[in-house]
Amino acid sequence: MREELIERAIEDMLGLRERREKDSELYKIANEVFDRTTKETLAYLHRRGKIDTLYGVISTGKEANVFAGVDAEGRRIAVKIYRTYTTEFRRIWEYLAADPRIGYLPKDMRKLVFVWTRREFKNLQRAIKYAVRVPEPIIFRNNVLVMEFIGDEVPAPRLKDVERELELRDFEELYDFTIRVIERLWKRGDMVHGDLSEYNILLHEGPVVIDWSQATVRRNRMSLELLKRDLRNVINYFGRKGVDVDDFDDKFRELVGL
Repeated sequence: MREELIERAIEDMLGLRERREKDSELYKIANEVFDRTTKETLAYLHRRGKIDTLYGVISTGKEANVFAGVDAEGRRIAVKIYRTYTTEFRRIWEYLAADPRIGYLPKDMRKLVFVWTRREFKNLQRAIKYAVRVPEPIIFRNNVLVMEFIGDEVPAPRLKDVERELELRDFEELYDFTIRVIERLWKRGDMVHGDLSEYNILLHEGPVVIDWSQATVRRNRMSLELLKRDLRNVINYFGRKGVDVDDFDDKFRELVGL
């Protein structure tokens, strides 16, 4: 009986009967990532009204897939589902092991992914606290993270996807925004994003920073390297777009107080 209830909840979320032919990509990806643990987790969130329907795929990756959906009240949401078995095990382990906020690390890959998911939820909360615009986290459970949907009828584009449509003035404004994000996180929030680039900035009524799974605090022994990565990515990218960017070494020294 429990299995039937879980399968029914998944069918409801995917609109299985009505939409099988319309969105074959959704079902193909769903079949790849919806293992037993994920199905049980989605069924739980469905019963609580946090996810009513999943209606499309926003992005796919080695670690996770992101789906567009609505909750029981009809509000648009983004649902990030981490794969419970991933080829990125070594990278996830290294990031978590270096994070002083994380205590005991389970050796089971599935449970390690649960810790990774919770960490992204907490990182989003922390970024909001320090006035960085990110998708608002709503709830997480196991390997599923429900967040604010960024966009209108369709998901907001990444900076990388629309760069050909932008002018120098736009790039200058976005550079100033991104550098302020790095500074605000480091100086006020004692944290660093760690993977800030044109691929992780959405444009919707202003820029929105996404993908916070690798973000960490300054106490992390990896934080300086992650800060360098963010600065180098941002300065190199906007420099190629013609922006008068900061000198990398000078900006790094300014941030770390050297």
